[in-house]
Amino acid sequence: MERLPYILVLVAWGFVSLGHLLPDVIGERLRAHLRSVAGLAVAVHAITLVVVGAMAPYETGFPEALSAASLGVGIAYVSVANQRLRALGMLLGPLALVLLGTAQVVPHRTVTALQETGVSPWLPIHLGLMFAGLAGFALSFVVGIVYLWARKRLKQKKFQGMARLPSLELLDRIQFRSMLFGFVFLTLGIGAGGAWAAASLRDAWEIDPKVWFTLLIWAWYGAALQVRLVAGRRGRWTALFSIVGFGGMLFSLVGLNFLLGGWHGYGG
Repeated sequence: MERLPYILVLVAWGFVSLGHLLPDVIGERLRAHLRSVAGLAVAVHAITLVVVGAMAPYETGFPEALSAASLGVGIAYVSVANQRLRALGMLLGPLALVLLGTAQVVPHRTVTALQETGVSPWLPIHLGLMFAGLAGFALSFVVGIVYLWARKRLKQKKFQGMARLPSLELLDRIQFRSMLFGFVFLTLGIGAGGAWAAASLRDAWEIDPKVWFTLLIWAWYGAALQVRLVAGRRGRWTALFSIVGFGGMLFSLVGLNFLLGGWHGYGG
């Protein structure tokens, strides 16, 4: 029964994705409700995650991480999917759908650290901050792709379909703000995780590959913000930083925990 709400959320994101990728299939009248459907999906998803996590806190693992990532992307969609920025939903909607769909079929693996720390109030704080950061980076990633595509079309003087897109200036501004949002929450999430480790783990400061890789991503985004604010490099530079950084975030979430050990490894 606990999968039923997720199935409903998947159907909602399937509808939203269809509305963006094949708009003529559902018609303009239904397309007007895409943001409302996405908002309902986000609400049901968030409530389900909280309830399932409260019922079985020891079982938090890989599927829950993917599910939380999908929720973060969904929140990013609802934040920007107004009429002026509807084009961004063409990537955010399918991304939320794929992440949540994958979470329903992957084998369950539990994070190794939870086997020692057990239930802790630091867990929802740490995860909430980290996935809020992921939502910001996901939005920055999507805007970066749209920015580079639009910039290339304009340079080639191919203006067909460009009227539906925001201006490059607006895209660049959204990209910067979403990256800054992600960086702030990633910083807070790392701090909360460090406090939790110091309070709960025997060897809290032993080398953990996931921690080092996350710090590398944090430094990458920090460098991207410095390049923009100090060196004045914006637009294309911010987009490239966003795309590479989010790729690193996804690798850290999906692959690194399986490839390497440590407290963040999926033990079983």
